Amino acid sequence: MGNDSLWIAAPVLALAWANGANDVSKGVATLLGSGLSHGRRAVVWGALCTALGGLAALVWGTAILNTFGNGFLAPGFPLTLRFAASALTGACGWVWLATRLGLPVSTTHALLGGLVGAVLVIAGPAGLEFNAVAWKAAAPLLISPLIAIFLCAGLLVISRWVARRMPPWRPDCCAQEDWRKDPFTCATGPVPSRPVRRLWVVLHWLSSGATSFARGLNDTPKIAAFLLLTMGSGAVADMTSRTALEAILPVTLAMGLGSLWGGFRVLNVLAHRVTAMDAMQGLVANVGTSALVLAASPLGLPVSTTHVSTGALMGIRFAEKNRPRQSDALRAVLLSWVVTLPVAAVLAAVTAMLIR
Repeated sequence: MGNDSLWIAAPVLALAWANGANDVSKGVATLLGSGLSHGRRAVVWGALCTALGGLAALVWGTAILNTFGNGFLAPGFPLTLRFAASALTGACGWVWLATRLGLPVSTTHALLGGLVGAVLVIAGPAGLEFNAVAWKAAAPLLISPLIAIFLCAGLLVISRWVARRMPPWRPDCCAQEDWRKDPFTCATGPVPSRPVRRLWVVLHWLSSGATSFARGLNDTPKIAAFLLLTMGSGAVADMTSRTALEAILPVTLAMGLGSLWGGFRVLNVLAHRVTAMDAMQGLVANVGTSALVLAASPLGLPVSTTHVSTGALMGIRFAEKNRPRQSDALRAVLLSWVVTLPVAAVLAAVTAMLIR
């Protein structure tokens, strides 16, 4: 890897780091919001499962690698370091800023915006495959949050059926936090065995891990595709298993370290400022999120875990008719969704103009 390539590898890994810091909360926010875990334990669990998902991309992430490696670009578009640097600067700049502000934004949207902005400056509209951008990226990104909202609202019907068979909380029984961890603390009749009582807690942790795993599986190939450019692998379809490993492994490591370093700012927003939830509702949100993201990854569809997971929380909010609170962050979250793609595109376009 030459000196020029090292200048591109650095922002690729910086983007992976920022992705970890911003996105680790998407899988574990329900653990904190429902009172099942404190923040540090949740972030470590999310970082570990994200890393496992990133490694699994070696087997199941090839389709997304191909989509982001060359699926959006017109035949003959020059895969230059100028293009890679501009696209990455646009994406990384916005994700870093949003993380500092505590806003859960989509790295997928930011990457797509950076890619579009860089291409339009370098080659004009002829450099883009607009049909691919519309159907392989824009459509899944727009539709997946809506599916998550309705899916999780439907799953809540099942969770309510289960909840009716659990003892309700009574103020004279115990602290509400203790009841959330074990509802049978307030039981007045026969109590199931402890392993049975803890089963739903285990399921919540597993579903949270599945969401983080799905995020790593879907996000790692998108970022690794740009790292492949720095390794002389302009045609992702021609990559070998060794080059795939050399691209995916450092991206996975950077995402994991970024998760541990900066995962708490966005975590507190999603856990406490989108909707109130208990452990059962958190389990529903994680099941809906992980199912959608895991289904999209082998198909090469770059869905946004940010939008799917937040859509799942919104589904819970609407189904439970939770009213807005003074600390409500939903409006800021939705605004950050809207501006992510255009801001990243503008940053990338400006960078492409400055690099000659």
